[in-house]
Amino acid sequence: MVKVLLAEDHNMVRQGTRLYLESRGIEVIGEATQGREAVEMARRLQPDIVVMDIHLPQLTGVEATRRIRHVSPEIRVLVLTAYDEPAYVHALLDAGADGFILKTAELSALYDALIEVAGGRQAFDEATLSRVEHHIQGMTAQIEGLTERELEVLAHAASGKTNKEIGGVLYISDRTVQGHLKNIYEKLGVATRTEAVTVALQHGFIRLDSGGSG
Repeated sequence: MVKVLLAEDHNMVRQGTRLYLESRGIEVIGEATQGREAVEMARRLQPDIVVMDIHLPQLTGVEATRRIRHVSPEIRVLVLTAYDEPAYVHALLDAGADGFILKTAELSALYDALIEVAGGRQAFDEATLSRVEHHIQGMTAQIEGLTERELEVLAHAASGKTNKEIGGVLYISDRTVQGHLKNIYEKLGVATRTEAVTVALQHGFIRLDSGGSG
């Protein structure tokens, strides 16, 4: 029997999912309502699959997935979410998720996806993967549009340096650093330094270990 941990903060969705899965012979061994709780319960209960929401309190489903797969790579993760934007799916793939299904899908689709994941396969439909591939290609082109100086600024930002510290290392003013960051945000289509760093790390254009560009 497949053992499942549910990670979902909406009571109605979580309870409805549990009732359906149990009616199909799936054993639900635990319920988590927060991201950190999901990571801890996965470590303690060792389910076969975690059915994971993306937007969870304390820790996002993406980060929770990453931590679970890092600590217990044998545990599979199937994401059940209301969001199908390519950026989300790309982040989930990067975190090690094994499948992705929308909350708007039929309940039978959730069961089918669970069986696929339990069998060691992935449960991502071709249309979704195609959209993600186009998204990745587009983001790669945007990152390749960054100048060498912008990549240097981004790499130092990734290491946690403030604008003043970045300016000191690169011998430029705080205002110039801010200008570079503004250009980076516009080129990557993001709004924060965290988002910019995440995108660049995902595509291997910067590395945290060296503080420099890749």
